[in-house]
Amino acid sequence: MLEYKLYVNAILEVIEKIERSLNKLDKNDFINNQDIQDATLMRLQVIGENLKNIPFEVKKKNKDFKWRKFEKLRNIISHRYDAVDYNLIWSFIENNLIELKEGISKLI
Repeated sequence: MLEYKLYVNAILEVIEKIERSLNKLDKNDFINNQDIQDATLMRLQVIGENLKNIPFEVKKKNKDFKWRKFEKLRNIISHRYDAVDYNLIWSFIENNLIELKEGISKLI
C-alpha cells in the first residue's frame, strides 16, 4: 500500500517544476510562449497519470480532496489537446495548483 507514495512524490516533484518554470511569468508570458505551454501541459498530464495510480482506498479516506477535478484535467489535455484553452490552464494553475499541492502533501 505504501507504494502509492511514489506517485505522491512524483506529483509533488512535478508541481515544483511547474512552479519554477512559471515563477517569473505572468499570464501574457504564458499565453505567448508555446514551449512553456507544452512543458506545463505535459507536467499536468504526468500529475493526472500519477493521481490515477493512487489506490481507491487512499482516495476514499481523503474524500475532501477533489480527485476527479485533477484527473479530468489530464483527460482533457491528453484527449482534446487541440481544444485546450490556455487561459483556462493559466487560471487552473493560479487557482488550483496550491490546493493540489496541499492535498497531496497530506498523503505523505
